[in-house]
Amino acid sequence: MESIEIFKKTEQGHAEIESGEQGLSMQERRLLILVNGEKDVATLSRLSFGDKSAEILATLLERGLVERVEAAPPKRTNGAEESADENAELSAREFLCNTLMSYGNRVRVKKLVEEIRAAEDAQTLEDLVGPWYQAVSETPSGMYQADKLRDEVNAMISVEKATGLR
Repeated sequence: MESIEIFKKTEQGHAEIESGEQGLSMQERRLLILVNGEKDVATLSRLSFGDKSAEILATLLERGLVERVEAAPPKRTNGAEESADENAELSAREFLCNTLMSYGNRVRVKKLVEEIRAAEDAQTLEDLVGPWYQAVSETPSGMYQADKLRDEVNAMISVEKATGLR
């Protein structure tokens, strides 16, 4: 697997994050959450499990949870900025919800997931990062990843605010 390859979640991958039916390991689930169609294998390795990332990605690929991105995403143009910004907002929202569902107790985080999904703008999402961080960092598996995850989501939200999301 090339370090410059980029993967995205399939419909089945998105469904797995919500349902957890395939019984992925914590490492597989974490990497699946990080896959977003923009990060290459090298970046995913830095954010997760280093040398094991390529092996885990191969497993996710075999299971049909991720697929290779064939071409680089198109550059933003004035006509496409609004739809690209909407995708960026969905990315931060999706990241917050997916990490909560992965690391948190589904019953305990249900209300927070609903609040994140109902957030109308990037500022509201930013306001929810504190409760999200607390919920993730209170779990045994999340406590070691919470700071990295918070940095990543704050970067996503900063981009969204800078690009003029609602």
